[in-house]
Formats: sequence, structure tokens, C-alpha cells
Amino acid sequence: MKDRVCVISTKNPNQNLINTITNVKLYYDEFDIIIIDSDSTDKTFFNLVPKDCIIEYCQNKNWELGAWTYTFNKYNDYKVYMFIQDTLTPNCRIPGLDKHNYNNGTIYTFHYTAKLKDGDYFTNLQNIYRFTDLHFISELSPDLQITGAAHSSFILNNEHVYTILELENAYVTKNLSKSKIDSWLSERTVGILADKLNRINIWDYFTKIHGNRND
Repeated sequence: MKDRVCVISTKNPNQNLINTITNVKLYYDEFDIIIIDSDSTDKTFFNLVPKDCIIEYCQNKNWELGAWTYTFNKYNDYKVYMFIQDTLTPNCRIPGLDKHNYNNGTIYTFHYTAKLKDGDYFTNLQNIYRFTDLHFISELSPDLQITGAAHSSFILNNEHVYTILELENAYVTKNLSKSKIDSWLSERTVGILADKLNRINIWDYFTKIHGNRND
């Protein structure tokens, strides 16, 4: 089994993608890098991606969890996965994330707190997971205080990745098309499932770049 991989989702990339790749190489040099193209119409900056990175022009239309699921299905032989957007740029190494060891069952996420119903679309969330293996999500109280996982991004070992990617199965099984709303909802549901594992907040170790992208 291979060691570690950083999967970066992008759409119509700009310099943010190049900066994120550069800093992943700087702070996480033991990680291979795979770039997932989420149906870009402008691929100019892909020409600047280092040759040792893999680019998957898979035209992913299923937002972050679609990108992660595509990658895990095709590259399921790594021990540890870092799934991030191209606008999440590492600014230092996460303390305790050892180069040679990994605490299985520890998930690193970008925390935020909210009620499950915040931002509306709670009914959408219920309908997605009703009559699925994750039916319990549809029965949660709308007033439940959760710790979401911003941008549905996380770091986790191979054995437990499916714990999170199971969220995508509901869309596949029900043949549901995804929209920006589903991207917002996945931040909440990723957080709900992440709470089943040992969870660490990593906002301090990344810089989020806002805007400057033509989606």
C-alpha cells in the first residue's frame, strides 16, 4: 500500500491552485498530489501544475464529495488521504501529524458551529438520507447544534475514509443531481459523521482564499 496522498479539487483554477500545490510540497513532502478537475471551462492554469502531480480531467459535477469519491474509487491504495479545495492553502505543518505514523481513526477537519437547520434546506437534507443506510440523519432535530466540516475537506486514514464517503451513496443510489445547496449540506453531514471519530480542528494551519475564481 502507498503512503499518503493529497487530493485537491478545483474548477477553473487560478494561481490559488499553484500556491496550494507549492505549500503542500513544502509542508507535506511525503504526500503524492492528485488534482481533480470539477468540470472546468478554463484549463489554462493546469499547464503550470508540476509534472509529478496527477491531473484527473474527470469533469466532476458532484462537488467536493464527488471529487473525493471518484479519487478513492480509483486510487484506494493509500494509507492516508488529505482532501482539500484548491483555496485551502497550508501555512504550516499540522502539529502531531507525524510523517511516519498516523493515529488511525483521527479525522482532521475545518470546524464551524451551527444548528442543523441554519441556512434552511433542512427538508432537502431529510429527503436525501431518508430510506438509506444513513437514515438516522433524516431523523435528527433541526435544532441540533453541530460542528460542521467547512468545504467538506478532511484528512483521514484509508480504513475510515468510507465512513465519510458513504454520504455520497445516497445521491448515487437515488440518482440525484447535485447543486451548490448539496455542497452546503455536505459540510453539515460530513461534520455529523466526523464526530464518530477522534476529531481535530485544523483551521489554524491553513489559509482560506476567498473569491478570485470564475465558477
